[in-house]
Amino acid sequence: MPVARRRTAPRLVTVQMIVRVAIRDAQLARSVLHAALGHALGIHTIDIDRRRELACLHVELERARVPEAMALLIHTLPGAEFGTIRRLEGRQ
Repeated sequence: MPVARRRTAPRLVTVQMIVRVAIRDAQLARSVLHAALGHALGIHTIDIDRRRELACLHVELERARVPEAMALLIHTLPGAEFGTIRRLEGRQ
């Protein structure tokens, strides 16, 4: 009798993506990401640099959704800059 193998769901890889936008565009960037990703958008924070007039968004999301998020932000906010994307260990 063949042994049945248990199927396991693929493990989701979570990353932190850093996005820099003008301060005036921070809320729009946040809203666009929420609208597109919904519950797939994890914890996020926004740091404000008043000297350079930049907002730095630290966004957690599934690695597979990064290209979608980047394309959406580039289309909506052409001045958006992307920083490091790093894998978050121990997340599922």
